[in-house]
Formats: sequence, structure tokens, C-alpha cells
Amino acid sequence: MAISLNTRVQQQFTLTPQLQQAIGLLQLSNIELEQELAKAAEENPFLEFEPNPQIESNLSESSERLEQMQNSWTSSNKISQDDEDDWTERYERIAHKQTLLEYLEEQIHLLNVSAKEQSIIIYLAGCLDNRGYLIDDIESIYLEIKNELNGDELNSLGLIEAALEKLQSLDPPGIGGRNLAECLSLQIDRILNKSNINESEWRLAKYIVKNHLNKVGSKDWLKLKQASGKSEAEVLKAVELIRTLQHNPGAIFDRENDQWILPDIVVKMVDSLWVVESNPNAKPRISLNSEYAKILKESGQERGDGVLKQKILEANWLIKNIAQREETILKVANEIVRHQQQFFSVGAIAMKPLVLREIAETIGMHESTISRVTTQKYLSCPLGIFEFKYFFSSQLNSGNGAPISATAIQELIKRIIQEESATKPISDSKIAQILSDQGYEIARRTVAKYRDLMRIPAVHLRKK
Repeated sequence: MAISLNTRVQQQFTLTPQLQQAIGLLQLSNIELEQELAKAAEENPFLEFEPNPQIESNLSESSERLEQMQNSWTSSNKISQDDEDDWTERYERIAHKQTLLEYLEEQIHLLNVSAKEQSIIIYLAGCLDNRGYLIDDIESIYLEIKNELNGDELNSLGLIEAALEKLQSLDPPGIGGRNLAECLSLQIDRILNKSNINESEWRLAKYIVKNHLNKVGSKDWLKLKQASGKSEAEVLKAVELIRTLQHNPGAIFDRENDQWILPDIVVKMVDSLWVVESNPNAKPRISLNSEYAKILKESGQERGDGVLKQKILEANWLIKNIAQREETILKVANEIVRHQQQFFSVGAIAMKPLVLREIAETIGMHESTISRVTTQKYLSCPLGIFEFKYFFSSQLNSGNGAPISATAIQELIKRIIQEESATKPISDSKIAQILSDQGYEIARRTVAKYRDLMRIPAVHLRKK
């Protein structure tokens, strides 16, 4: 075998620390950026940081609000004084960062189960939708993970069922339900384990939930009386208890509901045109500490290779990257508003189809950069506050060939439902037919999907 040495020229792209920092800053929300800058200022004497008073006060309010919700789950378990500081820190983290999955994983790691069962429970938790429901059936989940189980089908299905029971025992109550009836039943089971409750009323509530929930939606009290053998007063009391339960146990982890938002951009009308400008209240308050820099320059140490020189370089990098972050956000917002002018005048019905690639090509940036910019960045306009991502939606074709966005279709569905009769609500099939008559060929299952996304109940639950 002949051995030889060859010289080869090869291009290799390496992320510099400065570029890594720029990418990291770009994907942070205003609140996360505030926390990152505070940390940087603690570690670098050349940075002068002034906390944003609006963010600080609202972080505190958000934390207290979520703490009250969390306490309602654990009212039967008194928190010791020794643990109070840990819980306060945990609530603060939940209020601004923690997701439903992260909260469940914390509890799963404390369960006394085998490593295999723990991994299955975590997998099931990852299958939950944003309401906290397990929408996939057990058989489908088994097919997805059967290679990891290394057992026969019967035992494997049993493992998944057992893991689901463990998941359903976690907080918030009702988590892991496969439908509304199971979700409510799980919550009632928790209540039945408590003392000082009217057990007969709650057992009737559970019977109705498991067997006749559709009659609650239609307010068919007569059939509920006949089915349960109870008086109308008893039935109405049970229904009242059912209505106190949480239909969507995962909803409190929805960022839009629980996280206070400071918009990055303000949209205004100028000369009949919607334009953008940076929100001055959201600008990061960080600068170079001129006194430290002056002392360093006068001592001549800035020409050295020591720690101080590195610190001042890092401070300059950060300030430059913050400015670049603001500029990029402004560019993306400007293109979004330019593309969606009609939305700001008319509303969601006028939303145009838009994908990340279009913005990326227009401003000459990579699609992944646009994705980072549009996540957890918000604009304020007369219609409200919206995340940048809201303005991106897929294209559907109407009967006349004109494109329409999925967001506009959702708005049409919402308007149809808003105008329906309270006693005769419109089914998903009928909504699909109405849209078809208007020139939009939308399948019934698509209508159902969009209705669920807007959290509008099914037809039998809307009937009054």
C-alpha cells in the first residue's frame, strides 16, 4: 500500500463567539433579553444596565397570578416554611418560561417507577396537545414506540396503559384525558378523595359526565332526570358542579394567557399607510460604562492582552449585537406590515397568505433567521397585540382561483358561528357547505380542525 501526503483546500464555516451571541439574542423575547442583559452586566464591569421598570413590575404581577392558580391545585397539601423560597423561585420560572411538558417532566422524575416506565410517561406527556388532552389512541402510540419496549404486544399495551394512569395522576387535575368526559372524570375522582364534600352530588356529577355529557350541552334536563333517577334540583346541582371544572387543564401554560407582553414594534397609520416603528419602552437599557473605559484607556491597559481588554471587547460585542437585533426585528416587522396592509384596516378576514421564505428573500436573510425573529416578538396596533408568527399562514385556493390564507378562513368560520342561532347551532358539515357556496372548497375535517384551533366548542356544546 502506497502512503502519500496530499494538500487539500477545504472551505469550513465556523461560528465565531460574536455570531453565536447574535443568533442567541435574536431568539429571545423582551423579558428573556432583560434577564440576559442583567446577568451580563453582573459579570462585566464595563456594562451599565438599567432594568426596565415596566418589565420588572409586570414580572412580579405575572408570578403572583400564576402562584394563585398553582395553589388551587395543591390546596390540600400545605407547603412548609422551609420550602417557601424554592416554591417562589419556581413560580417565577413557570410564569415566564415553563411549558406544560416541562412542568409534567418535573413531576414524572419524582415518581417511584422504573426507568422504562418513566420514559413511556414522558413520551405520553409529549403527545399531549395544548389543552392537555391525549389525542392519539393507545394502539397508535404502541406502534410508534414498540421497538423500544422489547416485549410482546399484550404486555407492551399494558405498560402504556399503566403509564397513562400515572400521567393522569399528575397536576394539573384532568391532564392526559383522551376526551372531555375523561378529563372531567379525572378531576372529579380527585375531589371524591377529599373530605368535607357532598359525595352524593359529586358521584351524580361523575355519572352524568361519563354517560350523558352531550345532554348537559343541549340542556336536556328531562332526559338527565330519567336516566339518573334523580330530581331536577339534584341534576341541576350536579351540572353546576361540572361547570366549575377545568375543560382545558393545559390552558394555563398558554404563553399568550400567562405571560405579560411588551410589544417590540408599534404600528401606526401615516398618510393612509400603515408603518412600523420601534417601541421606545421596549428598548434595552444597556451601554458602555464610560468611567471604567476611561480609566482603562488612561492606564494604557487597553493595549494589553489581559482580562480587562477581553471584558471591554465583550461589552462592545454585546452592545453591537443588541443594536443589530433591533435593526433585524424592525426590518422583518416592516415587511410583514407592508405585506399585510389590509389586515390592519379590516382585520383577520383580509389576511394574505405569507410564508417565512418570502420575507427572507425580500430582506436577504436566511429563513432560519426569520423564524427566530418571528418567535416571541410582538407588534401593537389598533386591533391589539399580535405575535409576528400570527401573520404567516398557508395558502388555500378558492373556487375562482384567488388565493386566501388559512387565517382568513378561520375568521370566516368564526363569523358564521357568531351569527348562528343559539338554539340551532351550525354543524361543521354545514359550515363547509356555506364556505363552498362562497367559493371556498374546505373539507369538513378542516373546518373541525380550525374550530378546535380557535377553541370553539363542537355543535352539541354550543346549543342553548
